[in-house]
Amino acid sequence: MKKISQEQPVSYNLLDHKELWWVLLVFLLLLVSLFLNLGLAPLKHEEPRRALISLEMLFRNNWIVPTEFGEYYYKKPPFFNWVIIAGFYLFGNYSEFAVRFFPILSFIGMGLLVFWVGRKHISMAFGVYSGLLTLTMVDVLYYFSATAGEIDLFYSFITLASFFTIFHFYEKQQYYLLFASTYFLGAIGTLTKGLPSLVFLALSLGVFFLYKRELKKLFGLAHITGILLFIVIVGGYFWWYSQYNALEGFYASDESLWSQASERTMLRNQLLELIPHLFTFPLITLKNIAPASLLVIFLFRKNLIASFAQNRLISFCFFILMANLLVYWISPGTRSRYVYMLYPLAVMLLTYGYLSYPAAKMRGRKIFGKIVMGLIALSLVASMLMPFIPPLANLEYIALKSVLVAIAIGALLFFYLKRPQYALLQLIALAVIIRLVFATTVLPIRATEGSEATDKKDARNIVNIVDDAPLYMYAHQNISRTTVFYIEQAREKVLSFSSEPKTGSFFLVQKEALENQKYQIFYTFAYDNQEFVLIQFK
Repeated sequence: MKKISQEQPVSYNLLDHKELWWVLLVFLLLLVSLFLNLGLAPLKHEEPRRALISLEMLFRNNWIVPTEFGEYYYKKPPFFNWVIIAGFYLFGNYSEFAVRFFPILSFIGMGLLVFWVGRKHISMAFGVYSGLLTLTMVDVLYYFSATAGEIDLFYSFITLASFFTIFHFYEKQQYYLLFASTYFLGAIGTLTKGLPSLVFLALSLGVFFLYKRELKKLFGLAHITGILLFIVIVGGYFWWYSQYNALEGFYASDESLWSQASERTMLRNQLLELIPHLFTFPLITLKNIAPASLLVIFLFRKNLIASFAQNRLISFCFFILMANLLVYWISPGTRSRYVYMLYPLAVMLLTYGYLSYPAAKMRGRKIFGKIVMGLIALSLVASMLMPFIPPLANLEYIALKSVLVAIAIGALLFFYLKRPQYALLQLIALAVIIRLVFATTVLPIRATEGSEATDKKDARNIVNIVDDAPLYMYAHQNISRTTVFYIEQAREKVLSFSSEPKTGSFFLVQKEALENQKYQIFYTFAYDNQEFVLIQFK
């Protein structure tokens, strides 16, 4: 096989005209799987908090100052809340689908970005496969895409785009556009999640220009222009915010932007937590980017580093990935969702390793093919067992679903046996089929079972009792944000705190906090193993 260079892009002879039609079909099914039943399950984890703050900005008619329970919220600037509000306006409601719509589009945007950059700078085959593998990363596809109303998919899309603007405009030698676009996206990221964007900006630009041996570009007028644009955007927002409230809370409180950033790093973690994290972090990362991580077997060859070095985009991905990943590698407070924007870079490296694998070395491809065939066969057996799995057994039409899934996977297995050279596309297709199964089985279960479904039911019962009467949270007590979101969604009013026992008003309160006060209980519910009650003081 000839050496790969920037001038001679990777070629992959399986991506012929017919293959492109199969790719298009898989992509369309993937889109269906991501949006199917997207709004069915109640909001969970951090979703209700993001949606709740967005509702309060709407109900208070103030899009500049975020609040939670009517009190100032300092942990995040409001850009992502504006994204959620855009979903509310687009669909004309405050539904779960509206909350999750733009974050899911952001995830799709990540895949399309990888495709566009890969196709433009390497080859169509590379763009297609790295893009599809980005969109089938298991941690997002089967977990986070179902709770997409959290901040991280949108933030990852913005941050990933800022990486690619560095490379794209550097290739064109358009430095003003490079710094302006990168700092613009960095400003949006800062107004979305705060300080992490500054770290991504500094590390990415610094390492890239150090690698290119052009550090002087960081002292030029183009870079200064980018910095000024960043200051105008971010500074403009905080100046506007200061017209309503003091800025001190963003840096001086325990619930500030700084506390959010530092809790993810070594600043708040001990050495004993670091040592195991150093070993588990790479393994967790490989798990999270599966099935792309199966391509790691194609990296075990002598000329790998030389192959990477010969392509400018792949070299860029390697250095940006290593520079930014190191911060999280030494930070035991890291969660997988914090580094979603780095996963596509790893996927691109793995895809390149697969596509550039020497044709003469057939052993690696045979091993990979056997792994794919084994996964398809295991999935076929699992599809036949669906009616006998306890959580699925009571689902409507589960037997029919089992038959349809078995037919689809059986056809995929037949396709593999006839065309084993298409193993990578078949692996991606298997991931998409399983995501369709997830959307039609797991999401309906979540809609009716689990703590979030109970919280949503409690909210509806509380709203039916209270109607339009005044309702408050008594004192500053921790309560399910899911419950509060659905209360505010139904009443279209902010549920605020009050420590004054007003007669004629309803209060949500932890029962043990009532002590010797006189009250009447209208409803009882639980959160975090604590008993809560809906009361009126006498």
